Amino acid sequence: MARPAKNTTRNTAKTPVKKTAKGLGKGLSALLPTDGIPENKTDSVIELKINDISPNTDQPRKDFDEERLNELAASIKENGVIQPIIVQRRDKGYRIVAGERRWRASRLAGLKVIPAIVRDLTDQETMEQALIENLQREDLNPIEEALAMQALLNTHKMTQEQLAKKLGKPRATIANTIRLTNINESLIDFIRNGELTAGHAKAILALKDEEDQRRVADVIMTKDMSVRQAEEYVKKYIWAKENNAEPKEKKEIDPQVKLSIKEVETRLKKSLGSRVKIKITDQNTGKGKIVIDYKNNEDLDRLIGLIG
Repeated sequence: MARPAKNTTRNTAKTPVKKTAKGLGKGLSALLPTDGIPENKTDSVIELKINDISPNTDQPRKDFDEERLNELAASIKENGVIQPIIVQRRDKGYRIVAGERRWRASRLAGLKVIPAIVRDLTDQETMEQALIENLQREDLNPIEEALAMQALLNTHKMTQEQLAKKLGKPRATIANTIRLTNINESLIDFIRNGELTAGHAKAILALKDEEDQRRVADVIMTKDMSVRQAEEYVKKYIWAKENNAEPKEKKEIDPQVKLSIKEVETRLKKSLGSRVKIKITDQNTGKGKIVIDYKNNEDLDRLIGLIG
């Protein structure tokens, strides 16, 4: 009988990961990704008091999903912190470079100490590494990514070429991402929560007037357009304006109907434990669609079990 392969994975947690932990399965790798900032050979893991650590107010990621944070807290309570956070020494205590979500979840789990790696970094290096980690993990929404890149360019006097080299991205990608900071401010929340994608936003940016941007974004979201459809609609909108043929205004959804939709979305979210979005595609008949988010295959199976 062949001997099982030796597990060489480094685990800094006091309690080993239990393969049979309820509700984790394949989702554990999503909750505790191992990519991001590479560890140095000289790095050593120490335990720091959680109350001696503060978040980085300049870090790119601003939004933390409460549901996923609670899931991670439950995992940490059961298994400990698998991957140490990375911190920068300050005059008083430490500041987080990478791992704020783990730190927040550990506090929720009631931990008093957390495994950490202390690095001697400048403020610019701290911001660069925090951005790189979040980009590698795809943790940032498009607006957070754009604002973080813009901050590195402005605050630390970097060129787009230098930033592209740091992030391993083409310079054109950097330029296109930063363009998102020019979009109508009222649309930013729609991009943050995923109702408008980065592709939608880039199509909308072909419109210079902010009122036009808002009007077109409303149509894109109401009709649930793909990025290609949005690009075509923007072209038609620009042609109509240039030829004094204003496109037909969409019929506004009644405020009471909007309120009812939000109430139903909230009820479904509580019942299903997932984000739910109701989109009206035909206001005359009330026709529409319900979009339910799920995180992975296990979460999809859970939803199928609830619905089916």
